[in-house]
Amino acid sequence: MDPSVPSLGPSHLLTPPLSPQKRRRHLRESDDAEGDMSLERYLQRVEVYRSTSIPSRFPSPVKLEILPSLEKCSGHSTLKMTKPGYPRGDIPVDIFSVLLDTSTPNISPLGPIKDEILSLFRRHNVSVHVEISNDKLCHQPTLFPIALNHPLVKAYDRVMQNLVAILKQTLGSNFNMLCPFNVGPSETKAQPTIVVFVDPWTITNWFELRLQLMSRLLPHIQADSFDIEFLPGAMSPLNGGGILFTHNVEEHEVPRMGSSIGIKGDKSAGTLGGFVTLTHGDVVRRGFLTNYQVVRPSPSQRPSASNDFLQSLDRFGSSPIRPLANRITMESPSVLDKDATAAHISERLEAMREHETELNAKVQERERLGATPNPGILEALSNTKDSIQEALLLRSVVDRMPFSLGDVQFVSGYEVRDDQVMDWALVQMSKAAEPNFFRPNFMPSVPKEYQPEKWSPSQNSAIWLGKEPLSVVNGPKAYCKWKGPKVRYTPSGQEVEMHDLETQEFVIVGKTAGGNEERFCIGGGSGSFVLGESGEVKGLLCGGMEKDKWNLGLASSMPDVMASIQQKMGGAKNRKNTRMYCQLKLVGLHDSRNAAIHNAIMAENFAELVVPARAFIPTTTADDHQAQFNRVLSMINSVKEQLVNIQRT
Repeated sequence: MDPSVPSLGPSHLLTPPLSPQKRRRHLRESDDAEGDMSLERYLQRVEVYRSTSIPSRFPSPVKLEILPSLEKCSGHSTLKMTKPGYPRGDIPVDIFSVLLDTSTPNISPLGPIKDEILSLFRRHNVSVHVEISNDKLCHQPTLFPIALNHPLVKAYDRVMQNLVAILKQTLGSNFNMLCPFNVGPSETKAQPTIVVFVDPWTITNWFELRLQLMSRLLPHIQADSFDIEFLPGAMSPLNGGGILFTHNVEEHEVPRMGSSIGIKGDKSAGTLGGFVTLTHGDVVRRGFLTNYQVVRPSPSQRPSASNDFLQSLDRFGSSPIRPLANRITMESPSVLDKDATAAHISERLEAMREHETELNAKVQERERLGATPNPGILEALSNTKDSIQEALLLRSVVDRMPFSLGDVQFVSGYEVRDDQVMDWALVQMSKAAEPNFFRPNFMPSVPKEYQPEKWSPSQNSAIWLGKEPLSVVNGPKAYCKWKGPKVRYTPSGQEVEMHDLETQEFVIVGKTAGGNEERFCIGGGSGSFVLGESGEVKGLLCGGMEKDKWNLGLASSMPDVMASIQQKMGGAKNRKNTRMYCQLKLVGLHDSRNAAIHNAIMAENFAELVVPARAFIPTTTADDHQAQFNRVLSMINSVKEQLVNIQRT
């Protein structure tokens, strides 16, 4: 071998630590990481197992396409790199990529090898970037939940305000979220880490910022037991539409918990959280919960009374004493999802009809020659005709959509309450829709591979979103800086500038039994119920990192949502003419297979929010169930009478 060519074999140097994690930490604490630079360049500088000539490489994962002019060879290929959805990520970069296939972490520096290859290309006037990497060892951080009693979480709670102050002073509006997680390539290799999410292309001295944050934490935890990670990302509403439901059209024939919904006459999309009953005084309303952002109409293109209506709705929401000035009708599925599904079915039909024409031509050709058509062709023709009929049936079902559900009655508006964002809306079913669609919320079945015992025993806060068991609540809450809207309002309607406020939100980490690559929240998911393992309604999904790979969601807890609804609805006035708000006591009547029944017990004229009692699916006979339910009703009435007596006293 030519001695002038740098070796890719194991290094015999004694100083570098052997484990990838320790080598990466050593590099973060070296002079190579110091100085003002973009986040992307910093992440590139502290990567041990990748060397690239791209000044600021997109963070992984990226989209790679093999250039058609060059064939892929063993160990290397010429690619076009983009990162769709990432700022500046739509500008393609041509790279000559060399992939190392070795699990040995202690390799020689890759920079000199990359420089030699780049110099070779330049001598031949070839304009292309060069990248050498070991994808097995490259730092590809994955986020896993961390327990609330972990030493890092305890240290974080003690100095969190100091950390937030440092981040706001250093990063300003580019700071988006702060939260501890376990971070690593897999759950078994994950390390406790304070994760700071910032805007892409943020420029600062990351080396110095890391030292400042570490110095606040070190009095409370050992330095080698945790790390600090800076990553690009920001929370946003999950309002995207155009999601196909071709594979389960029959489930959309009857809107249910988790169905697609949208505003009639508007291009919006969200999720029907679940059916509920709202009782206020003598008025009983049956409908469903979702997010305010799902039912909020699009702003008008020009100033008008419609925009004044939105401004008032954002500020005060709506309630019995402040009803909606304009009618907002919801339907299912959303027009965006319906149109995408119908277009997909039409494309399939066109392709199948072309295939049918080709098969018919082959059959007719054989018949003209006086030969018997090939049995395989006849079978394929028969199957194609059956598939066409199935597609026509699906299209006829989709053509009958969407279904009108009812009108929006009460909404939170852009409310911030107790340092938390509130985002809910109650839609009352119309008289025509209620008998057809108002029904129990069924708890989805949970496959064995997703049962909590398949995960770490310490993760006892397993939850499920919609119909798929894909997420776990992170132990500590996250501190979030919001990009929009710029202004929110207190329950009384006072303005709150969001750039001056950080909210504390529950974070949900997407997870499956074998890892957490599967995304549990996508565009259109806003408004989904978050269910517990026994079927109880834990919360309402209101945002996520859909545009990034981090598989995180934000949810409001159901007790907080209920408290906000009660405050918005108001309560009875006592003899001193002061307003009293109810306290919720939840009585769980649920089976592990069914959605929970949340029964709010309170005095008359107090608002109560419950999942319909019909959601309870009996495992005994109808008479046994009726007797059991009567006993529960008797107990509820007894408690209500006691509350009334207490109120009178």
